Amino acid sequence: MNDRLLQSYSAGQRDFSGASLSGTNLFAADLIGINLSKADLRRTNLAFAYLNKATLNNANLVAARLSGATLNQAMMLQANLNEADLHGAMLQRVNLFGANLSFANLMDANLIEADLRSTNLRGANLRCAILRAALVREERGYAPASLRGANLRKADLRGANFSGADLSGVDLSEADLSEATLVRCDLHGAIFTSAIMRGTILSESNLNAAIMSDVDLTDANLHRVDGQNVNLQGANLTALNATKANLSNAVITNGILNQAILTGCDLSRANLSGSSLQQASLVDAYLVRANLDHCDLSDAVLTRAELTGVSMIGVNLTGAIMPDGKVNN
Repeated sequence: MNDRLLQSYSAGQRDFSGASLSGTNLFAADLIGINLSKADLRRTNLAFAYLNKATLNNANLVAARLSGATLNQAMMLQANLNEADLHGAMLQRVNLFGANLSFANLMDANLIEADLRSTNLRGANLRCAILRAALVREERGYAPASLRGANLRKADLRGANFSGADLSGVDLSEADLSEATLVRCDLHGAIFTSAIMRGTILSESNLNAAIMSDVDLTDANLHRVDGQNVNLQGANLTALNATKANLSNAVITNGILNQAILTGCDLSRANLSGSSLQQASLVDAYLVRANLDHCDLSDAVLTRAELTGVSMIGVNLTGAIMPDGKVNN
């Protein structure tokens, strides 16, 4: 079948929709612009094939080999790529709306500006993948994208939009999420160790029990996040906006929160020992039974903050505005 297909393609035919090509060897084949919609491509070898601008809508690509393949600007709406091998594939501006990529191998894949709305990426391997400016946001009327349990270690996610996506339990260690948008995402138990999240928008997301140690969240937006029990040990939270966030029982030891906006933030029972909060805004913050031992709160604003039961051993409050509005000298 592969010989007939290649001969027909060379003769100018492009429409092979519905073709039965299961197990076919099309290694490094030149199939630019081909139409394989609804085709049976299970276990087909398309490694290093050229499929630029190909149409693979509703195609069955379960366990297909697409490592090193070029699929730039391909149309793959609702394609089934369960357990497919896309290691190192070129997928720039590909449309994978509604596709099933569960447990697919996308390690080192290039997905710049890809449309991944409503996709199933559960358990997928996206280690070191490039998803810069990718579109993963929730679309009204469709199921949100799911990346539950996916591996995104060291992935490039700069400027990507994940709003509304399920990212619970995802490993984002050392990933670059600068300027990414993760509004209303489920990030429960996600791992962000040493990730770069400068200017990242996480407002209204669920960060409960997330591991964010040594993360760079400079200028990030955590407005109204649910970050109970989050681990932010050693994180850089300079100029962070966490207004009305719930960070109760959080671990933020040895963190940098200089000029952070924590207005109305719930930090009850949080451990901030050894952290720097110079010029931070803690107006109306709820710090009941928090640990502020050896913190630097110089020039911080604590107007109307609730400090009942707070541990403040060795705290530097020079120039701070206290809850009663008086400046501490």
